[in-house]
Amino acid sequence: MDNQSNPKETLRDIPPFEQLMETLHKTIKIAWNIENKMHQPSIDRWLDNFTGEALNEAYADKSEAAQREKQLALFLLCNFVYYNESEVKYLARLMLKKYVHSVFETENKIFVSEDDIYTLLDEKTKFSYLGEASESSSYLLYLFRQENGLSRKVFSENQNAENVVFIDDFSISGSQAEMYLKSKIKNLGEDKRYYVLLMIATEEAIELLNKIGGVTVLPCIYLDETAKTFNESSIVFAGYKDNCKLETQKMCEYYGEKIITSTKDMKPLGFDGKGYLFGSYYNVPDNTLPIFWSSKNNWIFLFKRHDKQYYKSNIGWGGHYV
Repeated sequence: MDNQSNPKETLRDIPPFEQLMETLHKTIKIAWNIENKMHQPSIDRWLDNFTGEALNEAYADKSEAAQREKQLALFLLCNFVYYNESEVKYLARLMLKKYVHSVFETENKIFVSEDDIYTLLDEKTKFSYLGEASESSSYLLYLFRQENGLSRKVFSENQNAENVVFIDDFSISGSQAEMYLKSKIKNLGEDKRYYVLLMIATEEAIELLNKIGGVTVLPCIYLDETAKTFNESSIVFAGYKDNCKLETQKMCEYYGEKIITSTKDMKPLGFDGKGYLFGSYYNVPDNTLPIFWSSKNNWIFLFKRHDKQYYKSNIGWGGHYV
């Protein structure tokens, strides 16, 4: 007799709503450390978006479907990866360590003195943002300088530096980073060594950027296929019954279709249909599921996303200005 049990027998359903809510509050307090910023009323308002429309046909009535949708939405929220300010600052410090290690490893240096590090950072390196001056990469560059105690001159005065190091936060498809990088290399010349330090990057983005001649890409966090919420190998639904993922995807696609913008390549599961579950305290990438950040068609978002305003400012003061 075969004593090995069928793996499918061990698959489980999504935990009950009350258990998920308890888990979420622990996550907010301990992991995300934003107990003072995310309160129950804001969570309830977000959950009220899920009215049962997406799963109505599969349940006896709309109220039962709505309860199931809220349960699934809460499950996704419990799996959301939120990078608070302390974690982003830690990653800014890690970026510099990765750069220094990469350079000396390439030079086959076994022993590295403080003078070697000083020469590398203060004489041979120029740090810059990857993108425009008003975008998130420049904000991250500010934290990068502060957290690593770097001299102001290595960001502006080292015009003849051998190494040019670009800082950026998220690179998912890599296409925008590739465009910026090629433009900057064209202006600065191909006689330098270029490094791209990324807070979070996918294998796809890393591969694309590494194809550019003279460029070394150094990410802190890799996102592989398991990070995509509805991928076959998704870590989010590992160990859960198949219908859990199918119902959740159907719900996200249904509401996502109603709340996404008309931007090219924007899909119900986020930009290019990636469907990620992460964001930071200062912004959420559009590759993350829109149910978390969209405000279109009166959708109540949970995480504020700051879109880039390419053509017209969106101040919204109006009325009498004093």
